Amino acid sequence: MKLFGRKKGRKLSLRKQSLLNILLPNISLENELIYQRIFNSDSNKFLEIGCGHGENLIRLSKERPEWTFLGVEPFINGAATLLERIDTEKISNIYVLIGDGRHFLTKLSKDTISEACILFPDPWQKSRHVSRRIIQQEFLNDMSKILKKNSTLHLSSDHPTAQDWILKSINKNKNYDWDIENIYDCYQKPKIFEETKYMKKSIREMRKVMWFKFR
Repeated sequence: MKLFGRKKGRKLSLRKQSLLNILLPNISLENELIYQRIFNSDSNKFLEIGCGHGENLIRLSKERPEWTFLGVEPFINGAATLLERIDTEKISNIYVLIGDGRHFLTKLSKDTISEACILFPDPWQKSRHVSRRIIQQEFLNDMSKILKKNSTLHLSSDHPTAQDWILKSINKNKNYDWDIENIYDCYQKPKIFEETKYMKKSIREMRKVMWFKFR
């Protein structure tokens, strides 16, 4: 699997670089002792792939203090911002992996995740870039294995190409049911999610966001 895009953007502050060196090893999902402790516990686990700056994980970690939150982010700058908030706000139930969420899914055991989300994945709208989209049948199959029965997978996008791709991909996959009562539900942000910096930009630019909930 090849990860497209930049892994690191602008230069990190000394504080963020310090957190990557000191805090991250203590909450990293690459730390085998931490990984085993998390998955040997009975707590419900929420997984966000592409967690960005971690706004949703921060909010949910406070609203559900008894849950464990797993954030996977390929880009160092976003993960460093999340680490900064974890440190400043003294949050103890978020764990982080800087890497590719597709690889991480293959490591997880069956029926270990209670809820998951992938919000605003890169649409890769050009037809020659279809293979770069994270939502693929193999990925959906891997996700269905690690999700518990009747658990929820949240997906969202503000790009028509990605919205169409998500629905067509899910409809082809027998492991999921679309949890919806009214089509207008797709245009309402679930209350559990934070209004992130990216979402505010999308609203300003009048892009129509669609939210999908699958079981």
